[in-house]
Amino acid sequence: MNTNNLHFFLGGNDLEMKTIKDLLDKQGVAYSDAGLSWGASTSKYGDEISEVAASGKTPVIVELAVDSKLPENTINVDHHNENSDKPASILQVCELLGVEPTRKMQLVAANDSGYIPAMMAMGASETEINAIRYQDRATQGITLEQEEQAEFALQHTKEMYGVTVVMLKHSKTATVTDRLFDETKPQNLLIISQDGETNYFGPEDICRKLQGNKVGERPAPWDPNQTEVLYDHFGGWTGGAGLGQKGGTAFWGGYADQKEILKFVIKENFEKQQDKTATSQMDVAALKALTDFKFEK
Repeated sequence: MNTNNLHFFLGGNDLEMKTIKDLLDKQGVAYSDAGLSWGASTSKYGDEISEVAASGKTPVIVELAVDSKLPENTINVDHHNENSDKPASILQVCELLGVEPTRKMQLVAANDSGYIPAMMAMGASETEINAIRYQDRATQGITLEQEEQAEFALQHTKEMYGVTVVMLKHSKTATVTDRLFDETKPQNLLIISQDGETNYFGPEDICRKLQGNKVGERPAPWDPNQTEVLYDHFGGWTGGAGLGQKGGTAFWGGYADQKEILKFVIKENFEKQQDKTATSQMDVAALKALTDFKFEK
């Protein structure tokens, strides 16, 4: 493919997106960067994507949710939700450009797809892992105040049926997940953020259940000629190296009712423990106390 005919549109800023941007700069490939955060969508670029296509070039959207009409020749680079079986976005971009990924690119890809365990699986050293995680948090624009808020939130965690519940002022979840990572324990963490976002890191079957089954599509509100996916549960997004692998660990995130999500995650974990414990009845009172949460000051 002639890279001169490509024009990239970059999604939410993190280390992977910064690495893609650096690669495009090095290769002299055109791109637009609106400085977006996670959850970025195509509408943020207005008519620019269509204008690029009209000029004879091929638009390449990178990790952008589609909420606007797109030209037919648009290439979608992503590895989340229905694209979770694809390689990390940086590796897809390398393939498009005909570039061999460097060691750092491979580490960035592993980090973005499967977090620290994926980097460990490829033989990354502790120094490499710490460097990648530090760069990732910095690229996300995490502030000292947010780091301090995470420290405070971790002093007020709740535990129930193996789930660690954290009430966080913001949704920069890396401030919590990095601090709690323990390679000797399976991850089982629910982060409830004050801005309405909720993220769960745990058994992949629970992550899939949180999103629900794809039950169809409907005409997209931004363009009746396009469709959006419908799910029979909370919707949101899923990902992680363990997604779809029995016994694996993955993640889910979304903006549904936080108390309902909390109850669902606790119930699912309780039922998983039935084969391991003599407990026959979930502690409803304890669950009610937990779901009557308030964010700490």
